[in-house]
Amino acid sequence: MRWPGGWSTSPGCARPWNAQQVATALNALSKWPDTAVCAEAVGALAGRLADEPGLRKALDPQGVATALNALSKWPDTAVCAEAVGALAGRLADDPGLRKALNAQQVANALNALSKWPDTAVCAEAVGALAGRLVDEPGLRKALDPQGVATALNALSKWPDTAVCAEAVGALAGRLVDEPGLRKALDPQGVANALNALSKWPDTAVCAEAVGALAGRLADEPGLRKALEPPTRRSVRRPSVRWPGGWSTSPGCARPWTRKAWPTRSMP
Repeated sequence: MRWPGGWSTSPGCARPWNAQQVATALNALSKWPDTAVCAEAVGALAGRLADEPGLRKALDPQGVATALNALSKWPDTAVCAEAVGALAGRLADDPGLRKALNAQQVANALNALSKWPDTAVCAEAVGALAGRLVDEPGLRKALDPQGVATALNALSKWPDTAVCAEAVGALAGRLVDEPGLRKALDPQGVANALNALSKWPDTAVCAEAVGALAGRLADEPGLRKALEPPTRRSVRRPSVRWPGGWSTSPGCARPWTRKAWPTRSMP
């Protein structure tokens, strides 16, 4: 059986995928995080990344970001955590690799690493990427609305790290200064941004950004409605028939008649 790149399952002629193929496969498999066989395959590929420094080194910046994003779908799988830690080590140790990541890849890497907030090497890599956001106005500006919300949400996992707080303040400044950016945030983005900014309640620019986002909530009934949980009426339930023919199905329910009420024989 032939797979991409010529890899074959036939005995005696199998050869492993290269780094790009590994990243591509991980990305594809991550679309089915609840499928056992996909998780098993990801674990096997993650094992290669954990065990083979040459394979990790061969990943280009896009491949690193792609692999991190994919592996983050299994935060409780030990071998995925091990592979992420090894890739985080590359990010922490390689300024050129960090510099080569574009805005979307920075946001994706931050989001992935944030799934392991208690892992020291992940925190180190996040701090290094946060430093880029602090030092590069062009990088911050290149983040689209989803990227801003994603970066804020990720950085909020380290509220006591100074460089993360500084990066959040810089991104909060964009939210304050750009009505178009605030308007472009979808309901989930608004919720994520507010939740993230709340980790720095004593930071003036974060409070100002929260106020601006709160203005949207005050002025836009549609946005508020989108943040509400589903109402009981909107949740479809199986129709259940009760004594007397009364049904729980919306639109056809009718109360029991007096004759249908349960009775009890008196002794």
